[in-house]
Amino acid sequence: MINRIILVALISMIISSCGASNSHKKVLKSDNIPAKSTMPALSLETVDFSGDLDVRKVKVECSMLEKLSTSILDSATKYNANIISHDDPSASSPKEYTLKVTYVNVIPHRWTFMAIRPSSSATVAAEILKGGKVIKFTKKVIGSGVAFGACDRLEKIAITGGRYIAKWSSQQVYE
Repeated sequence: MINRIILVALISMIISSCGASNSHKKVLKSDNIPAKSTMPALSLETVDFSGDLDVRKVKVECSMLEKLSTSILDSATKYNANIISHDDPSASSPKEYTLKVTYVNVIPHRWTFMAIRPSSSATVAAEILKGGKVIKFTKKVIGSGVAFGACDRLEKIAITGGRYIAKWSSQQVYE
């Protein structure tokens, strides 16, 4: 019994002394922020669904388009992407670069094998354009099964898509 008490005391002293060492370096949040983008500003066009999608109910009931555009603009500051709203009056230059974002595919209710409840998925495509010509392009399928309603899942997908597009555009060299 005394041997066990001594062993527990010894182990607890070793564990507490390891936690007190200064060998761990604290990482400041500012160390992970990338350098300010020197690329020209991207003007974010109005986000829309692809022309061949039948998403009338999603357009009326859910706010996917608004959530995606606000998520792109909010995340642009986090990733230091130089994205401005298309409605901004300073974005009227004819040589400007534009960011066109489109939902290519939206599935509000998707059942998978062994699923308890449905999930949702959406494919978002982003293009960087200069004078109507595509310079850079990306497409991403994003899914969610966490929220209960279809609109909640699709809005979570929109927020995630906005983060992805902002991060992707901050890593592109398009000049």
